[in-house]
Amino acid sequence: MARLVRLAVGLTLVLTLGIVRRATAADPAAPGVPGSPTTTPPPGEANPPPAPGDAATGPASTPIPSAPAPSTTAPPPPIGGASPSIGGVPMVDASLQSSKAVRYGAGARFRVTSVPRFMLNIFTDQNVPLTSYAFGVEFFRRTSSFDLVVGLSYQNLSPADGNWLGKGNPGDTDTDLIQFRSLAMIAFDVAFVLHTDFSEYVGLLYGGGVGIGIITGEMLRTSAGGPPNSQVRANCATAPGDETLCYPVCAGNRCTEAQLAMNAGNGNDDPATPSRFAEKSVPSVVPVVNILTGFYFRVPSLPGLEMRIEGGFFFPYFFAGGGVGYRF
Repeated sequence: MARLVRLAVGLTLVLTLGIVRRATAADPAAPGVPGSPTTTPPPGEANPPPAPGDAATGPASTPIPSAPAPSTTAPPPPIGGASPSIGGVPMVDASLQSSKAVRYGAGARFRVTSVPRFMLNIFTDQNVPLTSYAFGVEFFRRTSSFDLVVGLSYQNLSPADGNWLGKGNPGDTDTDLIQFRSLAMIAFDVAFVLHTDFSEYVGLLYGGGVGIGIITGEMLRTSAGGPPNSQVRANCATAPGDETLCYPVCAGNRCTEAQLAMNAGNGNDDPATPSRFAEKSVPSVVPVVNILTGFYFRVPSLPGLEMRIEGGFFFPYFFAGGGVGYRF
């Protein structure tokens, strides 16, 4: 039994040495393999004659050059902008990979808004401009210098009570006292915003988008002017915007809020018999057009935090404000 074991071990060693010699012959420069041929014979020993029929070894006086050892260091960047490679696999700069990575974030915004008189003058001869506020939340998806921003916001659209007169209409009969009751817009918008970095911490943003706005609240109308040939009606003809001279008349005097509420819906509204009613032409849904530009700032100690100041147009108002966001 012991002889069989010794015989098996001897055969195994012989087969292993044979495999190693074959691998060495295929790759003479294989490092660390016993029996690898050397390119320089030992001192005092001539080159051995080539084996019969082995033409690959060449003349006896010509040593076989060894293959260069494979390099383990990355080659320097090539000239001309091509990507370096190791073993045929292209290398990509980690900074380029991070700049193209998709990032997500969330933020909040607050804006001072305005519907200026020059816009209202397109449709009216007399109006009350709006200065108000808006705030909202937003979520964004960032790829390199491009943001896809989804926002949800609330906008107060209630200016002060005052006299309004449609474009080209006569002031003595068509001037109305308009009162706004919680008129507002809840908007959902999608914006496409680009970034241009001035430095690691400051940059320019610009872009735009579209959305829809849902109108809430109501607008109440009451005719001003009083009976025919009255002084108040004459005032409305000449100064429809002066609320001290032109106003709804109840029992010969300026209507109080209690009288306006009591007379609401009592019949047809006209200057002689004012009857307050809710305007039915106010749309329940309006389109939103968003155009914006501004600057953003990053905080060195908080890499994910961004702050910005911005301005633009968010139909139907202009805005200026700011926001804060955090990218994950």
